Order: sequence, then C-alpha cells, then structure tokens
Amino acid sequence: MPSTTTTLATLLTNSSSTRVADDQNRPSRLPPITDSISTIHAFISKWDPHSSLSSRFLRATTHLHSYLLHLAASPARSSHNELMRTNSLLQSAMYCLDQELKNHLLSISDAHTLSDTISTVRSIVETMLSTGYGEECLTTYQNIRRSAVTSQLNQLGFDLYINRTRKLRKLKWEDLDHRIHSWIDASQKAVRSVFFHEQQLSEKIFGASPESVRDSVFASIVSDIAGHFFAFPEYVCKRAKRSPERLFRLLDMYESLSGLLPDIESVFASEAASPIHTKVMSALTKLAVSIRTILLEFERAIQKDTKKPQTSTGGRVLPLTRYVMNFLLSLSDYEAPLRVILADMPQESDASSIQSYDSDDRYGSPVSVRISWLLLVLQRKLESKAEKYRDVALSYLFLVNNLHYMAKKVENSILKESLGDEWVAVHMTKVRRYMDGHVRSGWAHVSAALPVKEEEPVERVREFEMVFQKVLKEREGWVVVDPALRNEVRLLVESMLVPAYRAWYQVYRGKMEVRFAPEDIQNRVLRLYEPSSAGSGSSSGSGSAKLLRKLGCYLPQQGDISIRLQIEGAKALPGEFSLRYPISYDPYQHHELSLRYQIDNLASSKGVVI
Repeated sequence: MPSTTTTLATLLTNSSSTRVADDQNRPSRLPPITDSISTIHAFISKWDPHSSLSSRFLRATTHLHSYLLHLAASPARSSHNELMRTNSLLQSAMYCLDQELKNHLLSISDAHTLSDTISTVRSIVETMLSTGYGEECLTTYQNIRRSAVTSQLNQLGFDLYINRTRKLRKLKWEDLDHRIHSWIDASQKAVRSVFFHEQQLSEKIFGASPESVRDSVFASIVSDIAGHFFAFPEYVCKRAKRSPERLFRLLDMYESLSGLLPDIESVFASEAASPIHTKVMSALTKLAVSIRTILLEFERAIQKDTKKPQTSTGGRVLPLTRYVMNFLLSLSDYEAPLRVILADMPQESDASSIQSYDSDDRYGSPVSVRISWLLLVLQRKLESKAEKYRDVALSYLFLVNNLHYMAKKVENSILKESLGDEWVAVHMTKVRRYMDGHVRSGWAHVSAALPVKEEEPVERVREFEMVFQKVLKEREGWVVVDPALRNEVRLLVESMLVPAYRAWYQVYRGKMEVRFAPEDIQNRVLRLYEPSSAGSGSSSGSGSAKLLRKLGCYLPQQGDISIRLQIEGAKALPGEFSLRYPISYDPYQHHELSLRYQIDNLASSKGVVI
C-alpha cells in the first residue's frame, strides 16, 4: 500500500505536469536546449546555500525536464546517452532546488512571513512538482513544517506528546492539574494561530494546485500533531475518575474546547482534515460524559453520607453543608457549558421528584434545575440527620443553622440568579418554622415551670430555678451561627420567660428568698447560643468561600496551597508563604474554616495583609 506522501506527491505531480506531457511528442515546438543546459551548468557550478535563486534557472530546469521527456519517447538509440546525461543534470538541479527549499522553509515562521520568501518557496515547489520530483518536494516540506508546528506548540508551554509517555500515567493529580492549565492556555493560540496560519501557508504555497490538493497537504502536516493535542482531554477524563474536586478542571477544558469549536470547524473544514474535527467532537463528548458521571456521583455521595451529627457540635453547620454549597457555588460559574452538558443528562435518583423539577419553568435552564435538585437532596439529607438527635430542640437548631446557611449562601451569591428570590423566601420561611419549633420544644417546659401569682409555695419557685439552671447547663454548647438569627432566638426565649417571671417577682420578691431577679434571667438568656471563637465561622461562610475561590481552590486539595502576602512596612518586599493543607481523612470533615483560621493566625502573627 503506497504511503500518504507518495500518493499525495503523485496527485500533485499529475496536476502540475499535464501541460508538459502534451509537449513530449512535439519536438519541433521545443526551444533549443543548449541555452537551458548552459544556464543549469552555470548555476550548479557556482551554487552555494547562500546564493540567490533566479527565475531563469527555474525556467531552465522545467525546459530540461520537457527535453528529457522528449528523449525518453525517441526510438533512436543515439538518444540513450543523451537521455542519461540529461537525467543526471536534472537530478543535480533538483538537489540544488531541494536545498534551496529547505533553506527558505526554515526562514518561514508562518503565513505572515515576507511575501518574497513565500513566493520563492512557491516557485520552487511548482518547479519540483512539474519536473517529477513531487515526492522529494513533499518530504522536505512536510518534515520542516511538522517540526515548525511542533516547536510552536512547545513554545506555548504544552508538551505535544506528553500523553504518549508512561510518566504521565504516574503523575499525581496535582502535577496533571498543572499540565491541564498548560493545555488550556495553549489551546486558543494553537487553533487560532498555529493551525490557522499553517492552513494559510499551505494555501499560499500550493495555490497553483487544486483545492483538494492544498487541503491534503495541510492535513498531512497537522493531522498527527492536532490529533495528539486534542487527545489530551480524553486522557484527563480517564484520570479524573469520579472525584468531585476534579470536575472543575474538566469543565475548564470543555469550556475552552467548545469555545474554540467555530474556529476548529473553519480551520479543519476540508474532507482531508475531517478526522481532526471528529477527534475534537469525541473529546467534547467524553468530557461531557465524565462531567455528568461526576455530578451523579456527587449526588449519590450526599445521599450515602451516614455520619451522625455530633451532639457536642451544638447544632452547628455541618462540613457536608459547607462542602456542597461551595461546590454548587463554583458550579454556577459554568452556566454556559453546563447548559449544553446537562440538556440531555439522565436522571437516576428519585425519578418522580426530578421530573416535577424538570417541568417547573421557574428554574429555567438545566443548570438551575440541577442545582435546585442537589439543594433538595442536601436538604433531605439534613432532615434525615436531624432525626438522629435525641433532643428534639437540638434537632430543630441543627436545621435552623444548616438551612439558614444554605439560604444565605444562595442569597449572597450568583446562585440567586439561577434560583431566584422565591427560592430564598421559601427556605427562609422554613428556617423561621424550624426556629419556632426549637423554641417551643426547647423552652415550653421551662415556661410551664414559671411560678404564678396564685401559687406562692417555695417548692414551685425552686422547681423553676432547678429547671432553668439545668437547661442552661445542657445548652452551654448550643449555637446559632448567624448573629441576627441568634438575637431573634434569644428574644423569642426572653419573651417566653422574662415578662411572666417579672410580674411574679414584683409581687413576691420580699416574701421569700429568690435566687434569680428578672434581669438575671434576661442576662442568662442573652448569653445563650454564642459560638466559641474556635469553631463559629461566619454566618454564611461567604468570606472563607471567597478566600478559597481567590486562591483558586474550589475544594480542599491535597498538598500545599501557596498564597502571596504583602509584608507591611515602608520598604517591604512581597513574600511567599506556604500553608500546609493535608488531607488524610474524609473531605467532608475538611472545609474552608480551617484554612481561613490558619490564614488569620498567620496574618496576626506575621503582621501581613492578604
């Protein structure tokens, strides 16, 4: 089976030498060959790589080839020796032309190179093709241009053949992540500059050939190179597996590649280059499939989370809640690519519920539908976790904190654009309902123990004091994370206890010994639900989330996260500080608060400003 180069060379030679073949049986029309032979001999005898190439020499070689065809068709035996001498001279001339072609091609950077240089290369190519040296011409042209294209891609910071090496399989994800960045950075220039200019160059140099030939020359140079370049996303898909934290790199690659699709379709529009377009579409398809798979796995991970909320945490926001909300917040940044990816995404869990979401127009795009569904999955998981609390009041408090965190995260971020004001309002109403449930279940029995005017016995007073003190002790670690919400809960509790107690106290305070004044009750209530400095966090986590996003971390990553800090002082220079952020346990237990706490401590101890 003939090689691609041989087949293409034959096609080029046939298309360029038709007019010469018509002259081989008409020797009377051939001009005297003596002048052409003299011209060629003179050029060859004086030729060196830096000599100028004259158009007269090119015309002479074409004429010599026509004379050679004439001799080959002559039956006279006397023509044999002349044929051999002519062929030898033509070969010497072609050797010089091949060297000239190499020299001029090496001086071409792209299609914007000086027109004189490109015009000279085009003349050499046409001469070699028309004289039967198409294979040699194409071999030289392809080798040099392939090397040039490869070099240009390497200069963009991407190793073209990295996905061929075994070392890539052994790379840690952090190192592969760096190579993904390099690929994304290189992709736009690769398509819009390197491949585009190569196409333009082929059209200029092979302009005298049919369009199909020009397309074939271009495809023969870039097909293998572009194939390897666009195969990189497919390899990343194999390595990404089903890890949620790797989803965003796949989305970055999908967004970059899909954004370049119009340019790719233009540059590789020909039939000869169609395999490259097919490779790109395959890469997009595999990226989309991997992204959908990770999203489904993320949903299942929420549903399968079996960790019981610890009573000692006082109903605080779960790491799971922070993890999911930060994940969804980052997901919302990819609205455009996700619209395409999620349009036909199959729904596997709770089909009836998700179908009702799909038919609900208020969420609009498939992205909004998916985010609202994942929020519902999280909410159901939180409700199931709340049922594991033995203390009903604490279970309500747990729901207050976590659902309020979700609602505020949506309200104060781009998620609100997807879900709307109604979603926030509905869930804040649920927060209020859970808050009322907490106050009723947690404080009704204390309110019932309050002494009243008709009852003076000391036993009733002592019972209230005992119940009140017991509740205070039991709830020392209970927390309402949001300050405004915390005040609302305190005021509700205060309104249940203080007015009634004050009314009784004003009548009986002088008749018996009473441990608590109304102000004592009020002050004790106002000190409840206060988070400790070590574990409180902000009301919505927005500050720490913004910090993570500023550092380029959608989710905690293994290894070091380096940030640049400016040391205060008149002549201070920027310094580099590295925060160690290891993961040796479940990522749900490792959220942004610990990173923010490390940075806060570093800032206070070093006197730095982020």
